[in-house]
Amino acid sequence: MMNIKIKGIFKDRFTKNVIMIASGAAFAQVVSLLLSPVITRIYSPEEFSTLTLFISILGIISLLGTLSYESAIPIAENDNQAVNLLSLSLIILCLISLLLTIFIFLFSEYFLLMLNAANLVSFKYFIVLGFFMTGLYSILIEWALRTKNYKGIARTKYSQSIIGNGGKIALGLMSFGPIGLIVGQILGQSAGILNLYIPIAKERKSLFINIDKRSIWWCAKRYIKFPKFSAPTLFIISLTSQLPVLFLSAFYSPETVGYYGLALTITFLPMGIIGKSVEDVFYGEVASLGRLNPKEIKRLSSSLLKKLSIIGSMPMIILLLLGPKLFVFVFGGDWYNGGVFASTLAIYGFTHFIFHPISMVFFVFEEQQLQLYLNITKIVLVIFVFYFAKILGLSAVQAILIFSLAMAGAEFGKYLLAQYVLKKHSFQS
Repeated sequence: MMNIKIKGIFKDRFTKNVIMIASGAAFAQVVSLLLSPVITRIYSPEEFSTLTLFISILGIISLLGTLSYESAIPIAENDNQAVNLLSLSLIILCLISLLLTIFIFLFSEYFLLMLNAANLVSFKYFIVLGFFMTGLYSILIEWALRTKNYKGIARTKYSQSIIGNGGKIALGLMSFGPIGLIVGQILGQSAGILNLYIPIAKERKSLFINIDKRSIWWCAKRYIKFPKFSAPTLFIISLTSQLPVLFLSAFYSPETVGYYGLALTITFLPMGIIGKSVEDVFYGEVASLGRLNPKEIKRLSSSLLKKLSIIGSMPMIILLLLGPKLFVFVFGGDWYNGGVFASTLAIYGFTHFIFHPISMVFFVFEEQQLQLYLNITKIVLVIFVFYFAKILGLSAVQAILIFSLAMAGAEFGKYLLAQYVLKKHSFQS
């Protein structure tokens, strides 16, 4: 049934590549869905709140690990540039990881207490480990997209789900508590790194011979728009999505953070089976088309939007109508409020699913500044929503509902801006 829906997106190589990655993502997400009821019965909502805060902090800082230089790897003009971009990304990741280690050693307690995350103090160095492994995985994924190693990407999805969820369950059964969730999260995120590195290692002699200081510096200047505009944009995107966790932690109970964390995961999980796979393949394909064929990219994006709208509507409707009952049935009676949160987040999840893949055109046409401006607006919206929720004494559910509607509107604005970019470059070509 899943393959039939996906095949309706396109009838060419794009479809095959989407199916290839989506099959791995689908397996990973199905495993996560099947094992989630086990995990929620091992760990309490309060323990989930520790994981949610860890993911939130890591999510905010991890996108700065390479200053977004790795995103330029798929669109590099030749393999010499690409391998020097890869080297540049690794150098930056190592330097920033070192700086993060020093920062956490000196200021971690003050920083975590300021974020009302005192329960993470004991696990502070896991933040550095998660930061480095996430950055390394991102670099290798971008190289895999350049070389169209979609089979390798698909295999990482299998290993991530099995190792990540298996680790959480095993450590939970051994009564490790929150650390079991954190270690499992890191294992799952970084699993597949070796599999992605093997193709690079096989060609290391022909690739690495082209690496030199002058070329690395040239690439740093040539693709300066990525750290200048993409890195701040991605940071703001991540901050926008993670700020609700920090606000909920500050304004409401720890259990509320746990409910929200599970609700967010489940809301975006079914749609993520296809969404992230489509996004990766769409970027790989339009990067190949390049800036000289904006009309074809526009046609591809319009067709993609129609198909994603059809596929994504069913999960949204199910969560809207049956969210609380489903959560109680699947995860246990302690998670009713998580189902309520999932219902309020369904609209945001749907709009993100259908509009976000198309935003990859900002990278292709190097128009990252427009996306930056849009995401600055989004973060202002998030702060505005939760600030006035606090002032007006709104409940957590009411605050999340308003947040969801505001982000849905921002996702639609992202789509309109992407269409503007395509239209502008169509006239110029």
